Amino acid sequence: MDGVLKGFFVVGVVMFVGYVLGRSNALGPQGTKVLSSLTFLVGLPSLMFSMIATRHISEVLSETGLISVVTAVAMMAVFALVGAIARWGVRRTTIGALATGIVNSTNLGVPLSQYVMGSATYVTPIMLFQLAVITPIALTILDLTNPDGTKPSLRRILATPFRNPVTVAAILGIIVSAVGIEIPTLVLDPLRLIAQVTVPLMLIIFGMSLHGLSPRASSSDSAPTFLAVVLKSAIQPALAWLLASYVFHLDDFNTFVVTACAILPTGQNVVLYAVRYRVGQSLAQTTAVITSALAVPLLLGAAWLLN
Repeated sequence: MDGVLKGFFVVGVVMFVGYVLGRSNALGPQGTKVLSSLTFLVGLPSLMFSMIATRHISEVLSETGLISVVTAVAMMAVFALVGAIARWGVRRTTIGALATGIVNSTNLGVPLSQYVMGSATYVTPIMLFQLAVITPIALTILDLTNPDGTKPSLRRILATPFRNPVTVAAILGIIVSAVGIEIPTLVLDPLRLIAQVTVPLMLIIFGMSLHGLSPRASSSDSAPTFLAVVLKSAIQPALAWLLASYVFHLDDFNTFVVTACAILPTGQNVVLYAVRYRVGQSLAQTTAVITSALAVPLLLGAAWLLN
C-alpha cells in the first residue's frame, strides 16, 4: 500500500505541474499540441518498443491483458445495446461506446502502470487492442454514417492501425520478443534515453488538458453520459475483479493490475474523435472529465482492498 501511495503521489505532483502550466498558459497556445506531437511521434513509440522487445512475450500477452480486453468489449457491447434500444443514433452510440471502452492507456495508463505497478507493459495489451481493433472499426462506422456522404476506401480502413506510430512500435516489439531477437545495446540505449522523458511528459500533458474542461453534459446527452460513467467507473472494474478472482484465480497483485486497468478513465482520443466527426462532443468530454476525477479514489480504494 505504501508503494502504491508513493506512486500516486509522484504521478499527482507531475500532473499538478502540468495543470499549473496549462492554467498559466506558460507554454503558449500551442504548448499542449507540440508536447503531444513529440510524445506521440517519438517518445511513446520509443518507450513501447524498448519495453516490449526486451521482455518475454508472456509478460506482454498475458491473462491480465485478456481480462482487460474482455471487460472493455463487454462494456461497449452493453452501451451499444442500450443505445440501440433507446434510439440514440448510430453515430452518438458509437462515440458513447468508445467513451465506455477506450481507456486513457497512454497519457495516464502508461505512467500509472510504470510508477504504481512497476512496468508499463501491463497496459500494452489493451493499448494494442484499442489502437489496432476498436479504433479502426469505430472510425469506419463514423465514416460510413457521415452525413456528407464521404466513404472510406478499403485500403484506408485496413491501413488505419499502421498509420499510428505507437501501434507500429508495439507490434514490432512483440515480433522481436516472440522471435527472441536480441537488440544491440547501441540501438536500445538511445531509445531508452528518449523513453525516460516520455512518462513525465505524458503526465504533464494530461495535467495541462484538465484545465478548462467542464463536467457538464448537455440535456440530450445526460442519459448516455450517465450510462457511460457507470459502466466505465463501476461495472467494468467490478467485472475485472470478478474475472481475475473467480475465473482466472489470479493473485492479489495481478488482480489489482486488471482492476486498476479497468478503472483508468476514458481516453482523451475519444474527445478528439467526437470533435472531428461533430457528434457526441458533450458526451465524450463529460465522461472523460468525470471518470478522470473518479479514477484516483477508485484506484486507491482498489489498492487498499487488495492489499
